[in-house]
Amino acid sequence: MKFETTARCSIKVLFATLIAMMVSPLSASAWNSVGHRTVAELAWRKLDKNERRAVSDLLKQHPHYKQLLAANVPEGVDTDEWVFLTAAVWPDLVRPAKPGQPHKPDSITKYDLYPHAVGYPFLKHGETNRALLENFFIAQPDAEMVLSNSIATLKNRKASAHDRAVSLCWALHLFGDLHQPLHAANIVTKERPRGDRLGGNHIAIDPRSGKQINFHSLWDQLPGVNPSYKTVASLADELRADANLKPSAMPEYRKKTIAAWVQESFRDAVNVAYSKDVQYVHADDLESGKIAASEVPALKAEYIDDAQKIARRRLVLAGERLKDELKRAF
Repeated sequence: MKFETTARCSIKVLFATLIAMMVSPLSASAWNSVGHRTVAELAWRKLDKNERRAVSDLLKQHPHYKQLLAANVPEGVDTDEWVFLTAAVWPDLVRPAKPGQPHKPDSITKYDLYPHAVGYPFLKHGETNRALLENFFIAQPDAEMVLSNSIATLKNRKASAHDRAVSLCWALHLFGDLHQPLHAANIVTKERPRGDRLGGNHIAIDPRSGKQINFHSLWDQLPGVNPSYKTVASLADELRADANLKPSAMPEYRKKTIAAWVQESFRDAVNVAYSKDVQYVHADDLESGKIAASEVPALKAEYIDDAQKIARRRLVLAGERLKDELKRAF
């Protein structure tokens, strides 16, 4: 994974841009900053002093260290720790600005090269046309490949500090992304054989707020919505104190491949996020007026409870597995 500003890099950027266009349905965000920072915090707490120092020294070689990673360190929080947590969010920070947001310079957005999801296809309940699955295309590189390559570059001591620092950020981020169930599964129907935005078009009423929310956003926000360090630290405390979330209490923790982790997420998406009893409407039907806002079904409280339990487990598994890889790398 080379990132130097050279003619060769320009060609790679063009190629990556074309790939990004091909995989635009998979460009949804994943865990919000609370989720990503919590995964990183769980890993940080299990690194020893020397490992933390090595990680921090490498991140100081990152091209956006001062501009993004070490900016706005909360009062009373260790700078190295905050930089590490922000590094887990960095791949979202380099996305191009959305309409109404401040412009981001090319020096930032040129790093927005890779997908954050893989989205294996599955059929909507009642759909029997398995040819939809056989004909489904996942563009490459997908997020599984990017994570694998990032880990390899991070471990390669012959790679430049710049490339290793950037790869570290992608690894931190994708450990979180690929443990978010809706980043591993893409529902396909005869109307939408290429998938449906990883749940971004599926709308229901969140019983906690009484407001409409799409499935992808709902799962993104399960760790919480307050981006403060206090929120992250408190959630990490809760997760570490939960006896059901100890590594010894989670048999799936023994699985050691990225593909196996993604399949865990996929099964949670199919069996829970989109279980046959879950009702929702499509955003297109709401926008066109085919379905009135008053007809949007509400999710059951039990659905939210089950989703929360899964999210907490996925966060801990991501943090543990991230810690393992970092210990091997440093």
